[in-house]
Amino acid sequence: MTAFDGFISAANAILWHDYVLYALLVTGLVFTVWSRFCQYQALTHGVRVIRGAYDNPRDPGAINHFQALSAALSATVGLGNIGGVAIAISLGGPGAVFWMWVVGLVGMALKTTEVTLAMLYRNIDDPDNPHGGSMWVIARALERRSPRLRGLGRFAGGLFCCTLLVMVITGGNMFQAWNVGELTQSYFGIPSIFTGIVLATVVGLVIIGGIRRIGMVAGWLAPVMVVMYILGALYVLALHAAEIPAMFALIFRGAFAPLEAQDAFIGGTMGYAFLYGLKRAFFSSESGQGTSPIAHSAAKTTEPVREAMVAGLEPFIDTIVVCTMTALVIIATGVWNRPAEGAIDAQLPLMEAAAAQWTLPATPAPVRTGGDWQAGDSVFVVVAAGPNPVSGNNLHKLGGTVGIDAD
Repeated sequence: MTAFDGFISAANAILWHDYVLYALLVTGLVFTVWSRFCQYQALTHGVRVIRGAYDNPRDPGAINHFQALSAALSATVGLGNIGGVAIAISLGGPGAVFWMWVVGLVGMALKTTEVTLAMLYRNIDDPDNPHGGSMWVIARALERRSPRLRGLGRFAGGLFCCTLLVMVITGGNMFQAWNVGELTQSYFGIPSIFTGIVLATVVGLVIIGGIRRIGMVAGWLAPVMVVMYILGALYVLALHAAEIPAMFALIFRGAFAPLEAQDAFIGGTMGYAFLYGLKRAFFSSESGQGTSPIAHSAAKTTEPVREAMVAGLEPFIDTIVVCTMTALVIIATGVWNRPAEGAIDAQLPLMEAAAAQWTLPATPAPVRTGGDWQAGDSVFVVVAAGPNPVSGNNLHKLGGTVGIDAD
């Protein structure tokens, strides 16, 4: 498991490297200018498309435009909109929200472009069950460029499919199922194994029905999910209505100026706000990742750009609307910089660790008598035996002995 964890960490460091995010951002800006700000068309023409103004049952495809949008949103609206936003604010400060907005707008151009390509290169040999996605774009586009690139295109498309499967199985399904199981067990006492069985059964019944059943279920489940979440957020914001102007001022100030550490917030600069805003927004909206075109390729249409306009709405709904609701609730309730949970009144001496490389001063020195724990306090576990004491930012107890690092 240690070797596997190392491999995952190395792969994550490459796939989510800062330069990869910068490349996506620049590409989105290029597509924005190249398409003459397709974001406006997505918000106007795209809305008319999902309302059914251009639906034709004789067009090739399996689901309508609204179902395709709902199926794609069912994958993007979720963990990243809640936990991802909380992480971005806790590490980058409220200013990260502004950069999430920027990425959301840029992501609309990315999503529009990748879905346009997917619709152009999709396989409609069976008009009632089309296939498409980034893997088809890679394979067919390279083959059309030159027959000699056919093998390279198929290899690259197959590689994309492998990485996609790893992502949707682990981060897309396993982690979220585990999270639901843990929460239901913690709050309702239902064993997580039972929750997992129920989830697997329900999801299996939907998937076995194919893209038509997926589109049908997502068509009513995703909108209800989004609307309920937004209504809950609006209720919380209504209770803090007087603080909303100050919250937006804090977001804009944090986006361009450093914020000092306070309570649970460790402090943040413009660079941290920018970086974490980029990471969370790209992860949440999946813009440029090539997953959304698979769902949209099943839509009934003969106009590739028409479905692309629908896809352009995804980052707007996911990032500009849902993520903003989460961020405002987090800022309004003050949980992003909440005070310490408690105080330690006892006098805690320094202790000497067992391992030679972790030797501490032999003379015990009191750290603090009373008072709240502050951000930046470092603590470690004093291990009675074994080569490696455990260190971290959380308070650990082992055998009743607690050590505090004076640094």
